[in-house]
Amino acid sequence: MSVGSPETDTSEQGSVRVVGTAHVSEESAAEVESVIEAEQPDVVAVELDENRYRQFKGKDPEDIDPKELLRGSAAYQFLAYWLLSYVQKRLGDQFDVEPGADMRAGIDAAERIGADVALVDRDIQLTIQRFWAGIGLREKLGLLWELTLAIAGVGGQEAEEFELEELTDNDVVTAMIEEFRQFSPTAAETLIDERDAYIAHNLHDLRAAGLDVVAVVGAGHEAGILKYLESPETLPPKDALEQRQSKRFSLRKAFGYVLTLGFLLFFALLALSGADQPTLLAVFGAWFLFNGIFAFTLAKLAGAHWTSAGVGGLVAWLTSINPLLAPGWFAGYVELRHTTVNVSDIGRLNEILDDEESPIGDLVSNMLDVGLFRLIVIVALTNVGSMIASVLFPFLVLPHMGEEFESVGAISNAMLAGARNGADILVQALL
Repeated sequence: MSVGSPETDTSEQGSVRVVGTAHVSEESAAEVESVIEAEQPDVVAVELDENRYRQFKGKDPEDIDPKELLRGSAAYQFLAYWLLSYVQKRLGDQFDVEPGADMRAGIDAAERIGADVALVDRDIQLTIQRFWAGIGLREKLGLLWELTLAIAGVGGQEAEEFELEELTDNDVVTAMIEEFRQFSPTAAETLIDERDAYIAHNLHDLRAAGLDVVAVVGAGHEAGILKYLESPETLPPKDALEQRQSKRFSLRKAFGYVLTLGFLLFFALLALSGADQPTLLAVFGAWFLFNGIFAFTLAKLAGAHWTSAGVGGLVAWLTSINPLLAPGWFAGYVELRHTTVNVSDIGRLNEILDDEESPIGDLVSNMLDVGLFRLIVIVALTNVGSMIASVLFPFLVLPHMGEEFESVGAISNAMLAGARNGADILVQALL
């Protein structure tokens, strides 16, 4: 469908022909080539960003800063990006079509006729960042679970029910999008609606410059883009679409900070009360060792270097003071001295997962040989080890440290009594 400029005088305005395609359809690739040959546009716009375009041209994508994987939820963002990439690859294998064949057809056709190629999609890392920062914990866990099931092949028979030609039908694509929107409305808004607006902005700018454009986009984006092109005054500001999503207020983080302050105050009052110092030191030492052993052991099982696992074990007790101070972060930073992480790791992981005949043990072992996967697993298992130790400590260790610690009730009463004594001493000192 072609969309001209809404201006009255169109003599200096270009036009946009939007071709909605299925990313795994050979017929879509043929349609793209046919339209470009017929239209002879000045520009062929494709739904790609710079990194994905470099991959299409056989170049290495810009590498990532490994430290970004350890900042906040960046590791989970990258994990989600990998899972999405693998699901798309499986679709391509199922239909025996290279994923993105439609985009490659557009690029090749543009080069044949001498047209320029415009990369009109938003950077995928920015899209994933905005998506991940904008959804809640329940949606994050649910999405990762669904994607994991997809990789494992659970429910894969439903995809086989679709005829290849149906994947280019807008009604089917829209139905698939609406199903995704019901599962995660915020994800749909970020991955679909915002990208519709971003792509439409770039197409409108090309049209306003007097260029004739053929735009190759996924069929799920076609309706949204056409709507914006017909009424460009409804486009949201482009600057807002290019900003990294600010972190939302989190009750979990607020609780973590309150817990930290409460723990430090409580411990200070216990010490001030004149409680038995050797007993306090023994409890703290046992807590330190118990957390450290669990975190260290699970980090080593994940393939961590001795120094990385050691650092994770040393700081594991901090998780009890503040759950947001995850020992896996510290272990991960040290592990980066011994592990190389590259964007190409995603392709290696996809190749390993394609080997359906490999035993599960060999599969996991081969995946742990990939730097990206090993780093993420080390971070995750170090944190899990600390959390397990925190839960088990009152039941497995404290009862063996003296009669006053034989039951959870006795422990609570003793600690509360000590804290009250400490508070009384502090009030008297202040008065």
